[in-house]
Amino acid sequence: MGTIKNKILDISSVGITDLTGTGIVAIFWFYIASQLGPENYGELTYLISIATLASGIALFGSNYTVWVMAAKKVDIQATIFLITGISSIISAIIVFLFFLDVGVSLVILAYVLLSLILSDFLGKKLYRTYSKYVIIQKILMVIFGISFYYFIGESWILIGIALSYVHLIYPLIKTAKKSKINFKLIKEKKQFIINNFAVSIGKTLYSSLDKLIIAPLLGFAILGNYSLGYQFFTIINLLPGTATKYLIAQDASGIQNKKIKKIMVIASIGMAILGSTVAPIIISFIFPKFIEAEEIIRIISWAAIPMTIQATYYMPKLWAEEKNLLILYHTIVIGIVQISTIFLFGTLYGAVGLAIAFVTTSIVGCIFIAIIDKIDRSKTS
Repeated sequence: MGTIKNKILDISSVGITDLTGTGIVAIFWFYIASQLGPENYGELTYLISIATLASGIALFGSNYTVWVMAAKKVDIQATIFLITGISSIISAIIVFLFFLDVGVSLVILAYVLLSLILSDFLGKKLYRTYSKYVIIQKILMVIFGISFYYFIGESWILIGIALSYVHLIYPLIKTAKKSKINFKLIKEKKQFIINNFAVSIGKTLYSSLDKLIIAPLLGFAILGNYSLGYQFFTIINLLPGTATKYLIAQDASGIQNKKIKKIMVIASIGMAILGSTVAPIIISFIFPKFIEAEEIIRIISWAAIPMTIQATYYMPKLWAEEKNLLILYHTIVIGIVQISTIFLFGTLYGAVGLAIAFVTTSIVGCIFIAIIDKIDRSKTS
């Protein structure tokens, strides 16, 4: 009983942090959306999606590598930090040359910094340290982002966001000093790292490509509505992220969490119902300009269930066993489904079609990962 209690406390530490952090971020983006309106908010979302994509490429999947290796006490941090630091600077420079926007480039560096150090915290099961740094970052983002917007202008929002990550430099340097640069480890884990890179690219495309497609396909106004709906969904969909963050290090250490996983899936059903019924009412009351966002959140809320199932029962186990090739297959499949359904349903039904595409992709992804995991288990048994 005590073990279950401790597990719940650990999960609560991560979960409460993510809930608090997501709540703070949501308030920030809701305020920005109310000030900018659908079209301008859509343009800002488009720029952030570019930064997300570029940072995902620059990471080379290093966040997953650090996460798993830290859990297994493999000293790879300094080597990974060096390689990723160089690649992120190159990525930021290239993006600046294309868009001439310092804010986007700084956000790229900030996202890479966040991914590396938080992955290290989670791999080492430093859940309270993780919580402290995440909450500070979210608070700073609100302070800098809104202050820069209010006093200087819309173009400075991204710079304010980037500066909110500056406090993460200290733990990154501290961790790097304790670690040793060893390129032999990179060679030994080459296949794992390569697969991680492919998975990282796929997941980054999944999280940002929809917005990059929607803007030219349906316009910034539709993208603004979609982004606001998705912002509400991030609150509803906290469980999958929390599950993955907690369970990867646990599974990598050989610890089973069957009861916890069942509780998470049951909770996701309640969150989906809540999101589908309550969130649209909130949107209509607070954001009357974002009319199409109401129906979007009503539909995409149901994606929380399949996402939680795959995040609890499949992803942590596969990461822990270093079977990231299967995760890569999953990433490729959901990427293909996502792009095709956005074009299919988006062009037919507009904003509602985008929501249908989102839920369809989530369901297909869950079914696919379950099938390939079963096939893999049957081969090894």
